[in-house]
Amino acid sequence: MAKVATIIITYNGSYWIKRSLEHLFQSSVTSYLIIVDNNSTDDTIEIIKPFLEKIELIQLPSNLGFGGANNIGIQRALELGYSHIFLLNQDGYVQKDCISKLLSTSLLSPQFGIISPIQLDATGHAMDPVFQSQVAKYYAPDTGRLNKELVKEKPSDPIEVRFVGAAAWFLTSELIKKVGLFHPVFFHYGEDNNFAARAQYFGFKIGIQVTTAMIHDRKPRKKSKFLPIKLRSFPLHQLLDIRKPFVLAWVVAYYQMMRTWKKLHKASGNKHKKQFLEMRKWFFSDLKKALEIREEMKKGYK
Repeated sequence: MAKVATIIITYNGSYWIKRSLEHLFQSSVTSYLIIVDNNSTDDTIEIIKPFLEKIELIQLPSNLGFGGANNIGIQRALELGYSHIFLLNQDGYVQKDCISKLLSTSLLSPQFGIISPIQLDATGHAMDPVFQSQVAKYYAPDTGRLNKELVKEKPSDPIEVRFVGAAAWFLTSELIKKVGLFHPVFFHYGEDNNFAARAQYFGFKIGIQVTTAMIHDRKPRKKSKFLPIKLRSFPLHQLLDIRKPFVLAWVVAYYQMMRTWKKLHKASGNKHKKQFLEMRKWFFSDLKKALEIREEMKKGYK
């Protein structure tokens, strides 16, 4: 029997969490709600407390990042025997039929280990810009077509994509038992890229269900402010991408690191040089460690 557990990681999420939960409570399919709090210092926990009869709250003594906290929630869901796991950002608001359609799609297309709904921006009328950039190569409808698809009653076949961000990931337990959890080498950013690459390495597909959506209530990302995060995470993701032969992965990753550093250095001088030098170690002095991690990932779940 298919059972869904929804996992939300909170960290100083008082602005969003109540609305996020209210949307989940209105869902046409009831899922078991697990909130893992990354040691919030605002009033997130106070806002959650009135809902404790409807959710399971796991409070962490320190911030483990997106991947580390999700791993705890995922392991809890697997212990309880859930067949499907829905990872939802604290700033995400699902449509009433979102989980229902994602579940139906997953059951009909089990080869898709990761499925995302359409991710809308804060207005709810257009695609989230980051999401759109990730899927535009495969799916780039005009607004009229998008609106027509979102009111379809029956879910359509998922559209296969190379990658989609983990703001709203619907996963099968079979995927996790094969691929494993988020890797701890990534703290925040890069972990979903790495996990998706590993899923594809093990033969799973990634797709989007275009007849349902969630709102990702975040401010537009400024490219200049994102460069330090990109430097910290993405070259390492490329280096550890087990879909690619190691030599190719090294070349692609090193080129991306140097290109990102050039842009960052032009924008802010040597402010982030220490971060650049730390990343550069992965390509030389820490290369053996990178090779060991790649081999570990190829073994899958432990």
